[in-house]
Amino acid sequence: MEIISRLQDLKQNKNCVITTGTFDGVHLGHQSIINQLHKTASSINGCATVITFEPHPQFVLKPNRETELKLLTTLEEKISIFDKLQIDRLVVLTFTHELSNLTSQEFVENILIQKIGFKSIIIGYDHAFGKGRSGNIKTLSGLKKKYNYSIVQMTPFAFDDTIISSTKIRQLILSGNVSLAAKYLGREYKLAGKVIKGEGRGKTFSIPTANVFPLSDKKLIPQNGIYAGRVKFKNKKYKAAIYIGKKPTFSNNRLFIEAYFFEFSGNIYNEMIEIEFTERIRDDIKFDNAKKLYTQIEKDKKKTLEILSKN
Repeated sequence: MEIISRLQDLKQNKNCVITTGTFDGVHLGHQSIINQLHKTASSINGCATVITFEPHPQFVLKPNRETELKLLTTLEEKISIFDKLQIDRLVVLTFTHELSNLTSQEFVENILIQKIGFKSIIIGYDHAFGKGRSGNIKTLSGLKKKYNYSIVQMTPFAFDDTIISSTKIRQLILSGNVSLAAKYLGREYKLAGKVIKGEGRGKTFSIPTANVFPLSDKKLIPQNGIYAGRVKFKNKKYKAAIYIGKKPTFSNNRLFIEAYFFEFSGNIYNEMIEIEFTERIRDDIKFDNAKKLYTQIEKDKKKTLEILSKN
């Protein structure tokens, strides 16, 4: 997959089939667009091209939302997913105020046609673009005769009668429903980070955990609680019980993300790991003392293995 992040590096290719959007999550709805992209590109022996934006447009247009809006996928994660989806070319446009001020027609003519080039465009059922999100299927239809391109507008993609969207998946993860979110994403939700030193309490009860510091502060973190999942470390996956919370039994104020690896031992401080969330087990609650907490943790470990044995 060719990755282009600067407009000046673009070589116009009029035989491309393109689609454009933020694609946060690259969920099943997005993947249906990619499938159509490949199908149309194959029919004309063209180049399958995805155009996305970095940073997320909302961080530029509404900077106060930077502390509110959290992402399902970082740019690095999106690149990895698109690569697995066998995209020919990924164009990552830097989203700026200047770009946001282009009218919808200017965006089509100045960027999509003159800079990138395309023979056909695939768009989502509710896709909007250009200044004030004023551009839509009508805008594209009004220009297609002049520039000789075709348009494919997708219908809504639904799972169990629910139209899938990035917003819907964020709501599920924030509520802890990572299992349903995984069905909508087409894969389990992931969180990557560096292993840092923790408080060491787990070792006292022979339950050592890896304390994780997320790679991106813009990444969405699931609701506090205990989860069954897996941890990927150096291309190997381990079953894991995952904790997210503020350790109320010990009256902490900061958020902790910890993972207990099954069938693993070793020092992994400062190493990178990736957590996959399979299912939420319970809420994060305060216990009367540490002994009761760790008794419950043993039950959580058992429940984790039961869940993972079915997944």
